[in-house]
Amino acid sequence: MRLRPAAAALLAFALLACGDDLTETKPPEHAGDRSLSRAELRWCMFNDTRIEAARPDMRSANQFQIQAFNAAITEWNAGCRRYRYSRSDRDAVQRQQNERRAALEAEGKARFAAAPIK
Repeated sequence: MRLRPAAAALLAFALLACGDDLTETKPPEHAGDRSLSRAELRWCMFNDTRIEAARPDMRSANQFQIQAFNAAITEWNAGCRRYRYSRSDRDAVQRQQNERRAALEAEGKARFAAAPIK
């Protein structure tokens, strides 16, 4: 079966629209008195994976890398330490996290390995 160019473009657009949204939004500081949006929950869960992947590398890191790592933890704690979310959002983001785990871990390791030496 051969599709016309317009039909092929429409089909491609429809397939892209069905894909998972991987938007990450850093949540504002809060006292646990609000529910996170799915994008905010994604930022928290994805960054948790990134930070934990880099943690073992901090044993041999220089001072600047350790400072950058600690700043990332402080940033995560400010928005993610106490939060509420819907179960359906958590389940959806957890699936995305599991599917992207290797990439997220590589991003975390690269983030702090690239920190300049001072």
